[in-house]
Amino acid sequence: MESMAPRLARHVKALTYETLPAQVVEIAKRCVLDYLGVMLRGSTLPQVQAPYALVRDMAARPESTIGGYGVKTTAAYAAYVNGTFGHSCEFDDGHALGGHPGVVVIPTVLALAEAGQRSGKETINAIVAGYETMVLSLACIHTASLHLGWHAMKIQGVFGAAGATAKLLDLEEGEIVNAFGIAGSEVSGVMEYDQSGGEVKRLHAGSTARLGMQSAQLAHHGLTGPSTIFEGKRGIWRMYSDKFDADPESFWTGQFYILDTIVKMSPAVGTVHGAIDAAHEIRRRHGVKAEDIAKIDAYVSALTMDHGASIVRPHDCIGAQFSLAFSLGLSFVKGANLLTDYLEPSNWSDPAIMAIAEKVTPIERPTAPGASVLGALVKVTLKDGQVLEFDQPLPRGHPKNPPSMADVEAKFRGLVGGLLPDAQADAIVAAVAKLEAMDDVSELMKLLVLPQGLTDPKSRDHPPKIPAI
Repeated sequence: MESMAPRLARHVKALTYETLPAQVVEIAKRCVLDYLGVMLRGSTLPQVQAPYALVRDMAARPESTIGGYGVKTTAAYAAYVNGTFGHSCEFDDGHALGGHPGVVVIPTVLALAEAGQRSGKETINAIVAGYETMVLSLACIHTASLHLGWHAMKIQGVFGAAGATAKLLDLEEGEIVNAFGIAGSEVSGVMEYDQSGGEVKRLHAGSTARLGMQSAQLAHHGLTGPSTIFEGKRGIWRMYSDKFDADPESFWTGQFYILDTIVKMSPAVGTVHGAIDAAHEIRRRHGVKAEDIAKIDAYVSALTMDHGASIVRPHDCIGAQFSLAFSLGLSFVKGANLLTDYLEPSNWSDPAIMAIAEKVTPIERPTAPGASVLGALVKVTLKDGQVLEFDQPLPRGHPKNPPSMADVEAKFRGLVGGLLPDAQADAIVAAVAKLEAMDDVSELMKLLVLPQGLTDPKSRDHPPKIPAI
């Protein structure tokens, strides 16, 4: 097999907007709108104010906009903060082979595009390049690395951000190879947060965006890296996995991987979405009341057992969002899984929610060939002995159970409701819809500033109370 870095560099270099299928362009714009909603909402959340405060105090060269605030900093540090804001809600997009590409690639591209006054077409093409790179670089070890405890998104993300940067800056193939080689030295990211919590997980998107961008910029300035960074003796594939998920060659299908993006319809780790959807369906069909439940058996994949089923009693927001038991408790007690319910500290120890959470037993079930590891079968046994069940093979938002653009727009409006005037939200939706016609992406970035009062740094000691979503 040809060495991966040169092959991937050639692939990135060859991508042009003019050859992108119309569906790819539309999905890319959908991803942008989805990202902007979670980023703007995230800018108001207390658990991610530390990166903003750090960058604000740097008073660096004003190139690119920090979402929500309107403060400008260097492109790399704008991507750092905006990526962190976007990952703060556990509501950003997902990918079965790439983790969370949007929250790494999109802030990288938007920051660079604003700094360089690039067009919408250039922006879309670079976003597609980033998604392609993020998947092709490490899809072959994505699940294997997760099982070892690595956050695969953070490993893959530096390459996605580097590839997107290389495309937007029009780097030569040799420079792109070096960018990947440099990015490989920035790889890290353990997942102990899915066992005991820790808001550091939010930082994985932002730091990855920054490091990937800077890797490509360093390559452009002449720094070199190993061309065998993927398959080499001490390359990423060997150091971050103990086996291949599949032959690396099998992922070179000619398809555009952005088409496989998952839009999250609940603000929780993607591995529990099948179970959440199944619980909602049981409640909708049978009108189940929490006090009537004797036990809940959730049949989930091995991935969910490792990455979502460990925490029962959360002590922070990330723990709540990574708890299958808590999510099902919310579903049956609150009747919904709203972002505000995950964010509310009193819910993490609420007796009614905990009573249901402690009745949840996760049970591993084999994933059938071709089936999604995100599916789940939920069985609810009532106190009168009746058993109700629902099997959700694909969560809502999965590319085989896809949302419409109207669904994504409704999610966006729900996230920014109470933060932006309706006219400003309308303008963002309209700008993204016509992104390919935009001569300078800076025009979009000007719209991503919350009204005065929410953007005063002093007000962030007491973040605004915002509507449920």
